[in-house]
Amino acid sequence: MTPGSVPHSLRRPGMAPVWAAARQQLDRFGSQRRGAVTRPDLDRPSSLVLESLLGRKPTKRLDLGELEKALVTRRVGDDLSDALTRLGHPPSPDAAQRRAARARSGAAREALTCAVASWKEPWATEWADGILRSGLLGGLDRDTVETLIADVRCLLDYLDHAAPPGASRTEIAAKLFGSAHALDQGTRLAAFAIHALRQRVGQFEGRELWERAGILADRVSAPALTWSLPVIGSSALDEQIRAASAGALPLHVSLMALQRHPVSVPRGVPVLVVENPRLVEAAAEHNLTSSVISSNGNPSTAVTTLLRQLQRSGASIWYHGDFDAPGIAICRRMHEMGCTPWMMDSTDYEDAIRLAERTDVRLEVDSKDCGTTPWDTALQAVFESRRLVIHEELVLDGVLDDFSRMEARFRSVHGL
Repeated sequence: MTPGSVPHSLRRPGMAPVWAAARQQLDRFGSQRRGAVTRPDLDRPSSLVLESLLGRKPTKRLDLGELEKALVTRRVGDDLSDALTRLGHPPSPDAAQRRAARARSGAAREALTCAVASWKEPWATEWADGILRSGLLGGLDRDTVETLIADVRCLLDYLDHAAPPGASRTEIAAKLFGSAHALDQGTRLAAFAIHALRQRVGQFEGRELWERAGILADRVSAPALTWSLPVIGSSALDEQIRAASAGALPLHVSLMALQRHPVSVPRGVPVLVVENPRLVEAAAEHNLTSSVISSNGNPSTAVTTLLRQLQRSGASIWYHGDFDAPGIAICRRMHEMGCTPWMMDSTDYEDAIRLAERTDVRLEVDSKDCGTTPWDTALQAVFESRRLVIHEELVLDGVLDDFSRMEARFRSVHGL
């Protein structure tokens, strides 16, 4: 059969809407799909051609199976798609790609649902829904999704049963997945794993999320920034800390160093933990005798390890941070760890606002709620009423000076 065998009546322009509607249906659902389409409005000659082709007066719905049979019978094409191509309406390459993408997406969703069906975690379905909502399945096929889900399952099982304390993310990635970078930020596996870890340990971000799940980035980055710790031991780390203090230098202390050489200080010695490194820098600039540690935002494992060691030796640990929702949340966490908030009550907040007003400092507004403030229940109400942000650099002098006076009294009483 050649194109010339197509009857001229079927090629007339008035018939184009029929063929276009049929092709649109095939492009949308695939060349094997039939069903029915709404019959286009045709001019009188074209209506007669369609009636002659079908052997009956057409209804408002045009059955594509019936249309195909009529076209094949007249040897217009081998099937409906072939006939439409010969009638000047070939398949759309874009439509084929869209159908393939839809099929791939459906298979990926099905793979995700099936893969987590056997998980014991009560949040498994919610996790899968979160993966779907986040668009992480975009462009993935069934095999890739199954591999990703299996890898996340492998990671969770390893954390439950085999991971050694303090295992690093790169070590775990290399051991489980053959590449130290398999769990790096930006990888598909890391994105899937992060969603799972948030379901497991809470809605944390970045390094804190991994660390709360028991995974360290490593043991040498994110150290604790310290100033003038009065250590009493004789380890290599103790000597390093003393040498830094003698040289009026702040010192970064890594988690590895703290694990190898735990530190201790005289019982009762006051230690101030601050949120921002600038306060440690200022303490060093003024060569203050008081001990200051920066949490640098949410405290890393190195910071919390150092604080635990200081607590075990009997240090009196205090904390000051920003008066904003994240800063108060950090203060709450530090309070839960046993630190006493320093100049972090509602009166201190109001005093800082008045200081800003006197010095013409324009304060930012925080729209987020700060959460509970168990060390001073009035602070939550006052902050959520005022919502003005006080960064601790604004009150730097007062925080450090008052703490230094308190620390000096301790030294005087104990003859240090």
